[in-house]
Amino acid sequence: MTMQQLMGMMQGLQDAMAASKAEQERIQADLAASQARNDELHRANEELRCGWRDVDEPETANPPREFTTPFSQAILETAIPNTFTGP
Repeated sequence: MTMQQLMGMMQGLQDAMAASKAEQERIQADLAASQARNDELHRANEELRCGWRDVDEPETANPPREFTTPFSQAILETAIPNTFTGP
């Protein structure tokens, strides 16, 4: 093998290493972006879970009434039993 052939082979290997390094950097950047997106989705999921917990918990404050009623506040706040059937 001649010196020129060895130099050509070395140049080819160096080019292959540079391409491999560039591909590895691209993969690392993709991985970092994926991890950031995963963290973002995880935070959004937790926010949604907290929101659902708030919906499941009974509200302590009464919603504002947009109409007048002849019933007292005590009557309006009384819970209707699950077994109640109307007349």
